[in-house]
Formats: sequence, structure tokens, C-alpha cells
Amino acid sequence: MTPAIPAQTPRNSKRQVRIFFLCAFGATWGIGLVGLIAPRIFPGARAFTHASPFYPLAAYAVSFAGIVMTAVYDGSAGLRRFAQRLLPWRAGPQWYAIIFGGYGLITFAALKVSRLFGAGPAQMPGLRAMLVGLALTLVYDVGPLGEEFGWRGFALPRILEFRSPLVATLILGTIHALWHVPLFFIPGMTQRQLSFPVFVVGTIAIAVICTWVYLRTRANLLLAILVHLMSNYCSGILGPRAYPFLMVGETAAAIAIILFGGLAAPKAKD
Repeated sequence: MTPAIPAQTPRNSKRQVRIFFLCAFGATWGIGLVGLIAPRIFPGARAFTHASPFYPLAAYAVSFAGIVMTAVYDGSAGLRRFAQRLLPWRAGPQWYAIIFGGYGLITFAALKVSRLFGAGPAQMPGLRAMLVGLALTLVYDVGPLGEEFGWRGFALPRILEFRSPLVATLILGTIHALWHVPLFFIPGMTQRQLSFPVFVVGTIAIAVICTWVYLRTRANLLLAILVHLMSNYCSGILGPRAYPFLMVGETAAAIAIILFGGLAAPKAKD
């Protein structure tokens, strides 16, 4: 596998990851705090919801931190390597089929099972509506583009410098989930309707899928964005009540990846 970043000492990688996490949490939570108190200072300001201008600023702070820190530590050459990880042809077409098809199957199964418990939506959108909805999700859902340049773009390659893929995934997945904690206490946010423990398990499951893809596709970043996008989009289709069933499907996929050696480091080619 072509390394995503130049070889570094574990000590340097640990330091860079710590600084990144401090920047990501500090910037996101700091901007969010400003968004929360702004209406109290300026009566005409919007409350901190998805429609607030502070919301995308807070979310995109993670990707912004990842890009800036890549430039600081790896320079222009590092930014070029970073950009190359977004090339669509860096991974074979089978990987796009795996992600789209896999999430299609997980969502279909989650829909069927959730309806048995009266939790699933009464009707699913048609194929055309799904395609349009997926494109709109990429534009309006700040998660995939706003976060993945940081989590899988900057942090994951560096954590893998000093931890095994499984441990690195558990670390990043847990921290990613904890980064969302304030949203569970803010009225109007989607997370308010979810169980935090279920959300943590689902986030770690997504991290497993992303690490598997990362290891098998030469550190592809575009596919990590796609995994995040599909998870958010499918959970949006199913709704908060059926989300746990989607999480069960993602977790089953993650367990299968681990059991079948998907997180084993690829053997270096001669």
C-alpha cells in the first residue's frame, strides 16, 4: 500500500494527532458555543440549529483543521498527496459497488425488520428521488465533507503509525462519537432523537468500514466520504426510530470485516 503520509516517528505522529484533536474539538465546540449564545446577545440572530450559519462553520472546522495541519506538517507535497487520495480512479469500480450495494442491502434489511416493530417509514422514495436525495445530502449534510478531511484524511494515517488498525479504529471511532456530544443536548438537532450508546456503536462501526476501505484502496479518502454520506443518507431515509436497525446492520458488517481479517495490515509488495 502506498503510504498516505511520509514515514514518521510514533512520537511525532502522536503529537500531531493530539494537536489535531484539540484543534477540531476546540474550533467546533467554540463556534457552537458562540452560535448558542448569539441569540441571547443579538435578539435577531437565529437559534443554533441546522439553519444557523454557525452550524456549518462548526462542522467544517474538522476538515479545515485536517487540511491546515497537513499543510503545516507535510507542506505542498503533502497537500498534493492528500488531493490524490480524492481521485475517483484511485479505487476500482468494485469498491463503489460494495459501498452502494452494501448500504442498499443494510437499509433494505433495516426497513423490513423495523416495520415489524412499527418503527420503519410507511413508504420509501423511488429510485429517482433517492438519487436526487443523495446528491442533496452531499450538498446540505455537512458531515461527509465537513469532517472526513480531518478524521480519515489527517488523523487515521497518523494513528496507524503507532497503533494497530483495530486499535486505531476504536480510538478514532470513539473520539468521533464524543465530538458529537453537544448535539445531544441542543434542541432541534437530529441527535436529540437518538440513543447516545447506540450512536457510539454505530460511529465505531462506520470507522471500521472506513479503515477497511482505507487499507485496501491505498488510503482512498473519497470512499471514506462516500461511506459517511451513505450512512447519513440511509439513516435519514429510515428516520430516528428505525436508525438502531441500520446501526445493527453496520455493526454486523464491521464485525464481519474484523473476523475475516479486513483490518489486517496489507502485505507490502516486493
